[in-house]
Amino acid sequence: MINNDDLTRYGTFINKPYVEFEPIYETLNNVFEKYSSNGRSDSELESIVSALRNAVSERRISDSIKNSSFREFSFSQQELVWLRKHDPTKWLDYLVYRYKFKMFPLSHQLSDFPLYVLIEPTSICNLRCPMCFQSDKSFTNKKYMGTMRWSLFETIVDELKENRCPAVTLASRGDPTLHKDLGKMLHYLCEAGIMDVKLNTNAMILSEDLCHDILSANVNEVVFSVDAATKDLYERIRVKGKFETVLSNIARFHELREKHYRQSPTVTRISGVKINSEQDLEKISSFWSERVDQLAFKDASPRWDSYNNDLTFNQNPCTVLWERMYVWFDGKVNPCDFDYKSRLTVGDATQNSLKEIWTNEKYTALRHDHLKKKRASHNPCDRCPFP
Repeated sequence: MINNDDLTRYGTFINKPYVEFEPIYETLNNVFEKYSSNGRSDSELESIVSALRNAVSERRISDSIKNSSFREFSFSQQELVWLRKHDPTKWLDYLVYRYKFKMFPLSHQLSDFPLYVLIEPTSICNLRCPMCFQSDKSFTNKKYMGTMRWSLFETIVDELKENRCPAVTLASRGDPTLHKDLGKMLHYLCEAGIMDVKLNTNAMILSEDLCHDILSANVNEVVFSVDAATKDLYERIRVKGKFETVLSNIARFHELREKHYRQSPTVTRISGVKINSEQDLEKISSFWSERVDQLAFKDASPRWDSYNNDLTFNQNPCTVLWERMYVWFDGKVNPCDFDYKSRLTVGDATQNSLKEIWTNEKYTALRHDHLKKKRASHNPCDRCPFP
């Protein structure tokens, strides 16, 4: 069982890995051998494959989903489960993406196109959790609230397909289940061939039809935001949430997958935020392990009023700037969601392509300032606790 001190920024698994490692490693060695026999001459790819081989030979495994303190690639349960559920012909492309996603930001190496794009179907949420910016009343007004037009979503996904973007999450400031076209969005991502699709939701509005949409679209991960195993504690943390509803919806999702989609690649995860001592991780794990595949927790970060946090005096460049891109419902492109009011906005997807924005002057200048220890010149970077 993971101790509280072991929780990381991106989340740490609190239930034991259930994947049998050795068969995966044996198949991986066969995948690497086939790669070698193809005689490819891409030096970057050669280097990545070599690093992956080392991780396999050393059986390098981490409990963390993505721990930026590591300087060598390690497999997490997330990657091992993906491999187990997909054909080995796809393994190399997937692991090359995972290597770049984990390791490139540490050396501030910029890919030609973002490896990971988070698309916000809506900024609206039906809960008011105290550890979230949705509890900031200056945010939950008409200025920041809205839903994404289908035409914009279609344009974004078409560009992702064209540039072979490997990973997309539908979520960000709001809960995506509040968008009427979420099922249609998931199927469009599936048709675009996005390798790694994730959906985050609080599971309050998870109808049977939407469950079928998620499963038939082969979404890779469905992450349920739940922080407790009892009604009282859950409803004190997830304000306006109903424990019985969430429990019933998650149980139904599991039942539908078992009954109708036995070969589904979809993995379910409880993802919680540790905000007080009442949250017993062992009890939470015991309760939810029968209903989902994975459980992960992370420490709460001060995101309920990012802009008025105390200064952190942190001069380390934020790896998120080399790692991902957020596209809000209205097309605004942001480097992170700690900046939930978009003071750091680097572009607009209704005006320019994501590829242009990823390397434009504003994004480049922000990265440059972080590298030159000028992080404090940007709010809320100057009061963000993340390294």
